[in-house]
Amino acid sequence: MYKKFTLLLALFAIFSLILTWAQETRPVIRFTPFVSQGISNEETRFIESLIQSYVSDAGELIFSYDNIPPDAYLLGGGLLLGSWNRTPDYILSGSIYLEHKTRIFTLEIRNTHTNEITKTTTEHKTAGDLALKARSLVENIIKFSVLSEMELAAANEVEREIPQTITENSIAGTWRGETGIEIIRLQPGGRGTAFFSSGAQMNLSYSIEGNTLKIWQNSPNVERFYYPNPPEIAKLLSQRAEPMRWEFMLYSGGNRLRGTKISTEIRVLQNGNTELLYETARDAVLIRSYY
Repeated sequence: MYKKFTLLLALFAIFSLILTWAQETRPVIRFTPFVSQGISNEETRFIESLIQSYVSDAGELIFSYDNIPPDAYLLGGGLLLGSWNRTPDYILSGSIYLEHKTRIFTLEIRNTHTNEITKTTTEHKTAGDLALKARSLVENIIKFSVLSEMELAAANEVEREIPQTITENSIAGTWRGETGIEIIRLQPGGRGTAFFSSGAQMNLSYSIEGNTLKIWQNSPNVERFYYPNPPEIAKLLSQRAEPMRWEFMLYSGGNRLRGTKISTEIRVLQNGNTELLYETARDAVLIRSYY
């Protein structure tokens, strides 16, 4: 009898350790209510509930104390009682705007450890189309965010690397990693193209000066370059922003471009006015893509 009790106790301890490990490996994701314009509250809540259910498959979903939904228990293991005040690993937010009968849907996730923000913007003719694609949108943005965190750690290793020699052949190809841009293709001859998540395309030009790759926007501004900003902000930026540009050095056997993006950003003041911030620089990393 004593041996059976000891065995049961040991099994319970092992199960507890496995359960604790499983919980610790699931990221904590805080959900923020979506901003919507031009669609009904019912549709907004429907899309929110879909996104919440899919996010809860990938991590532990929590809410702000004043934003816990009345049907939170329906989310299964995604929401733990009393977890609202836990520090999240990620904060998820989104917006849905109706523009010319098309739903512009944006998902944004912020890594609270690195403050890195990943955004994706898609267009949908109907709420049904958005609902059908909701799971893949969630999976893509969460997968990309986790990869970005891993790549940030790898980028710290790059700081100890010696930059490689840049040539047109060494940088030609497809690159990923720029927020809001699906891929950047660079071709020999100083030409390239950026394909935005919004569906827009931007012509690029580049030159190699010393051992630095300099890339700059070679297309007129359009509003789609500045999604997922609200339409009025995107319009203002398209009218007044200076061309985007990047400066990179080459690392990791020719598979990583690391440097700076210089662009125009916008700040909304407390009185509701906006201020354009020209020549805003931030770190940028591009990873070579082979597919």
